[in-house]
Amino acid sequence: MLRIIPPEVIRPLSVKLPLSKSMANRLMVIRFLAGGGSDGEFPDCDDTRIMHTLIRQLITLSDSDEFNAGDAGTVFRFMAAVMAVTPGTRLLTGSSRMLQRPAGPLVDALVKLGASIDYTGNHGFPPLKISGGRLNGGSVTIDSSVSSQFISALMLIAPVMKHGLELKLQGETVSLPYIHLTARLMEENGIRVETELPRIRIYPGKYRLGTATVEADWSAAAFWYTLVALMPDSAVTLRGLRQDSAQGDRAVAVLSEKTGVNSIWTGNELIIRHLPGGSSEISIGFTRTPDLFPAMVAACAGKGYGAEFYGLSTLHIKESDRIEAMIDGLSRLGYHAYAPARDRMVLLPGREKKEPAVISSFADHRIAMAFAMLSVKAGPLIIDCPEVVSKSYPAFWDHLKDAGFVLESC
Repeated sequence: MLRIIPPEVIRPLSVKLPLSKSMANRLMVIRFLAGGGSDGEFPDCDDTRIMHTLIRQLITLSDSDEFNAGDAGTVFRFMAAVMAVTPGTRLLTGSSRMLQRPAGPLVDALVKLGASIDYTGNHGFPPLKISGGRLNGGSVTIDSSVSSQFISALMLIAPVMKHGLELKLQGETVSLPYIHLTARLMEENGIRVETELPRIRIYPGKYRLGTATVEADWSAAAFWYTLVALMPDSAVTLRGLRQDSAQGDRAVAVLSEKTGVNSIWTGNELIIRHLPGGSSEISIGFTRTPDLFPAMVAACAGKGYGAEFYGLSTLHIKESDRIEAMIDGLSRLGYHAYAPARDRMVLLPGREKKEPAVISSFADHRIAMAFAMLSVKAGPLIIDCPEVVSKSYPAFWDHLKDAGFVLESC
């Protein structure tokens, strides 16, 4: 466990953000399918290490029968698609939490396209026994309201299908920017993609590796926006981001205007500054950017706002049930929030002061980082499982110390 003692003021700080695991994992699949292996400049975090390990396992141990994606949902879904087009029979599994996360829409689509996949546990969930080979492709309809990762997984393998792929998206498409990110990276690496939602058409072809590089992670930047929102007179410089990024979570710059943060670009650096004021009653939708939810909730709670958050249906099947996890942590700190419906959460204004609390991260990196930043308003607190930040941001605690936080193992 880790005790977090927040500073009274934030030191002048320039943060080199971690590289984007969303971009890295997509580029690793593209490199593999292009015959270029899995090498490249990738972030040093759990998800990309797992992805790299499994692709190397696929290359060097072709007769290996078990592949373990751990807690990495993106990795599991992308590897399921990759294995479906790679000759051989293999078992794809994951952690106990992964075995609770749905795989049905992706499996159904792959089977309709000619893949041979069997469930070895509960129907609709991992583990999967996958017998891979070349798929004919064609047209398939998929429920796009569960996870955009299903769509991205199918898109990435579509060029190696004999007839390419036409995807027809059904339902309200969640995390749409991630689908656009996949299309952009595919196009930058030689593939023709037509996106006219609810239809996506990908033509058969060979990936030709371009010059696309992995940029810094806007999802990680969100937690620094939370800190600046809660600390008067604070400013933090963020390095490695791109203003024209295809990452959907760049929307945090606009959303954080509601919590009193101004974004100023100076060359390739982004300076975020605290501004007085903001909206005391706000409503924010997260259908397009669900990963911003924990950081934005923490910012609103620390500001004392009343807020309504909607478009949360996918948050139940993340590394934790993030709605439940945020409500639990907020209540331990004296804030009041509740979920009136499966896809909504309401935060009540104000706070009942409580003694320092142990916050359960629910083994979820974004929950741990959100509550760490909220400590500047809620006071010293303890994170039960601090190592979970290695999933996406291994240097997070070091960067907090640079900002003036005191961290004590307990």
